[in-house]
Amino acid sequence: MPKVMIIGAGTGGSALLPILHDYKEVEVTGIVDINDNAPGLKLAQEMGIPTSNDYKRLLEQVDADIIINVTGNDTVSRDLDSIRQNGEWEVIEGSSARVLFKLVDERRKREEEALSRLKEHEALYEIGIMLTSSESGDELLNTILKCATQLTGTPAGSIALYDESCGAMELVSSCGFSERFADRSRWDIREGGFTEYILNNNKPVVIRNIEEFAEAESEQIRAEGIKSLIAIPLIAERKTIGILYVDDFVPRDYSTIDESILALLSTQAAIAIDKMQLFESVKKLAITDGLTGLYNHRYFVKSLREELKRALRYGHSLSVLIIDVDHFKHYNDINGHLKGNEALRRVTRVMEEATRTGDVLARYGGEEFAIILPETNKEKALQTARRICLAVGEEKIYGEEKQPLKKLTISVGVATFPEDAKLDGALMDRADHALYKAKREGRNRVVGYSVE
Repeated sequence: MPKVMIIGAGTGGSALLPILHDYKEVEVTGIVDINDNAPGLKLAQEMGIPTSNDYKRLLEQVDADIIINVTGNDTVSRDLDSIRQNGEWEVIEGSSARVLFKLVDERRKREEEALSRLKEHEALYEIGIMLTSSESGDELLNTILKCATQLTGTPAGSIALYDESCGAMELVSSCGFSERFADRSRWDIREGGFTEYILNNNKPVVIRNIEEFAEAESEQIRAEGIKSLIAIPLIAERKTIGILYVDDFVPRDYSTIDESILALLSTQAAIAIDKMQLFESVKKLAITDGLTGLYNHRYFVKSLREELKRALRYGHSLSVLIIDVDHFKHYNDINGHLKGNEALRRVTRVMEEATRTGDVLARYGGEEFAIILPETNKEKALQTARRICLAVGEEKIYGEEKQPLKKLTISVGVATFPEDAKLDGALMDRADHALYKAKREGRNRVVGYSVE
């Protein structure tokens, strides 16, 4: 087995050393450099290879068949020639050493790239498992973002999904930014803007320095101090469903490996998100009314039980409203079912505008609606009901002048937990009783339940 000694432990020597050390057909017997802090000397010590700052002394201590001189120093070359006797060793130096260094360096780079790609594929395999095991949409999105930032070593990132119905983007997940970043959770796609530029590309958009890319300038990017980024369109079934961003707060020279691994990740992520959206749509269809988009009767009943348990646990009030559109059969008979459906959608819109985010609105059946008002006593529930009743009466609806009251109106019954009833069925019965009292009294009014 040839024994090799390296003279020069700087860039060239420290690159050659690990390759030759790992190569089983040669033995590295020593490395020399006059600089005690040369990186190759420390590396050799870690490998248990003899080191020295004097090659003549080291040659007396170790055997060498080949000496690789990567110093580029003519004096060292002449010394080696003068002390070599009877072809005791071969010397590789000058252009030969440079060729050897290049060959070794190329091999090292290929091995590093192969190892890096192996790690990428292992990481992507793990990502695939993580994505398929995510139990909710939020968990899935957070997993995608965590993987993207970790694989690229970036401190921040975000995911925005495309709402095809209105041509806008919605921020659904982010990390590494200030709290105000999420304030702009929805934005329109500006013609000629950066978002449109990304969506029109079917490959990663790499920006190593924001200041050199005018299209990426925006108030939000400036406010967050983003200096570089990669943006990848998320494409599933040939349809762009969103954008995955990874960001840094300094200019950065992203590698081709960063780009390729994000491209692979984005493919997996887009498929997973598309499936998630389909699942969420199916799940929503199961609990919503197709005509109005409100929750259906079954979901309302389930929600009322849950809200009553919560109200009982924390000692809060809870009110329910039952709403009926007055003389709706008459409206349908005169104007037709299509106009009747439109009227119900208009009433729905009025109710949504008059209630809070946490209130539960449902189409209870036919022209009847029901609303759960958590943490709401009888007085406040009556105020809400009157506001809805008044707003419906003021809404301009096609053909309402033909109604008995010359406009489309509603009647509302109100009941409150715990004063009117403590169980869900009894509470709804009380609200229903109040509703029929409102109808008996002439309709277009609100009545709260009371013991007669």
